[in-house]
Amino acid sequence: MTIKKRIVIWYTVWMAVLAAIMLSIVISGSEYLLRRGMMEDMLEEIQDAAEDIIVHNGQVYADPDGFFDDGIYISVIAPDGTFMGGSRQHWDLGIPVSIGSFREVDTPSGAWFVFDEAGDGGTVIRGMARAVYGDGSYIGSMHLLAVILLPVILLFAAMGGYFIVRRSFLPADRAIAAADEIIGSDDLSKRIGLGEGSDEIHRMASAFDSMLERLEAAFEKERQFTSDASHELRTPISVIMAECEYALSHPGDEARQREALENIHRQGGKMSALVSELLSIARADKGTLRPSYEAFNLPELGEMVLASMEDRAGERGISLAMKAGSSLMVEADQGMITRVLINYISNAIAYGREGGWVLLRCRQDGDDAEISVEDNGIGISEDEIPRIWDRFYQSDASRSSSSGAGLGLPIVKAIASIHGGSAWVESSLGEGSTFYFRFPIRKENHQIS
Repeated sequence: MTIKKRIVIWYTVWMAVLAAIMLSIVISGSEYLLRRGMMEDMLEEIQDAAEDIIVHNGQVYADPDGFFDDGIYISVIAPDGTFMGGSRQHWDLGIPVSIGSFREVDTPSGAWFVFDEAGDGGTVIRGMARAVYGDGSYIGSMHLLAVILLPVILLFAAMGGYFIVRRSFLPADRAIAAADEIIGSDDLSKRIGLGEGSDEIHRMASAFDSMLERLEAAFEKERQFTSDASHELRTPISVIMAECEYALSHPGDEARQREALENIHRQGGKMSALVSELLSIARADKGTLRPSYEAFNLPELGEMVLASMEDRAGERGISLAMKAGSSLMVEADQGMITRVLINYISNAIAYGREGGWVLLRCRQDGDDAEISVEDNGIGISEDEIPRIWDRFYQSDASRSSSSGAGLGLPIVKAIASIHGGSAWVESSLGEGSTFYFRFPIRKENHQIS
């Protein structure tokens, strides 16, 4: 059963319950008001009759012709229980006296409303009226009207509910049609596009559009990732194939064969590094890249990495320096932190100024350790800063000596994330850059998800 049908059925049932309750209240209220009105009319007539009763020398006199007005019959009874005046046939019905009680009594002649009131000299004044006056004529008609109206109300409620639900679900029908079209065409650039609206369906459609945007961006990044990875792998593979063919075609040229093997080894190393980075990115995406925590001295690690990079920096006349305390013990994955340091420092050297400098800082900030690598190199433009963290993105190759694949900084972001830290950069074009990496000093400061 569709949601529309369920809503219409529940709406109709609820309206039926409400209509039945309201009709019951109206009928019960009308009956109560009629009875109350009848009692007040009887009291008024009884009081008028009481004024016509005369008590003289212990004798009670009443109008023997009786009292009758507005369908109410009045009877006057002497203290000894004998009839004094008014309507004898109604007194003769044998209804017991009950002073001050308004009641409905069934008699052989039908149902009557009866009210007895004490009069002067011990007399009893009784008022009587046909119960059919209040109940049979009006209330009976009300019951009949309720029986007729209730099905009509249910019919109109069902029709109105269906119309309202159908109109309300028109955006949902449009959304379903648009989603089916997107599924059928495999075109993630299409959107449901319901437009402005604050109701739940419009908000749901907007959420689906946002999801489609993210899916489209994710698939586009995946396609770009595949294309870039293929491109990066194709270059060393082409060199390897060319060197192999040349070496095979010159079996007697040992010097050329040795050079070919060296080129093959160098390109194989690049491929191995690229594959390792691709695996790290894939593990980060799957959530299987987990840190192996151990305690180590961060400044000592920084000194070792700087020492390993001195030859590379010396080729460009760049001096390396470090500013840190003698000890800053942290708990983290030492291999991953080493990778962060190598990436930051190698980028600083690659994009640094000839004869410039690179400064590594390690410091404690509250419960966090912070690494920063500053250089006075070419810097990064403001619009380029968000893009440097994208996979395979590389800054203008003509302005640097970098030969990387553009996966270093995305891996740094992944390492920061799994350590519960953060990575960011501050840079001015033509003046230099400072890359930061912050993570908790203690493992317990970060709850791994």
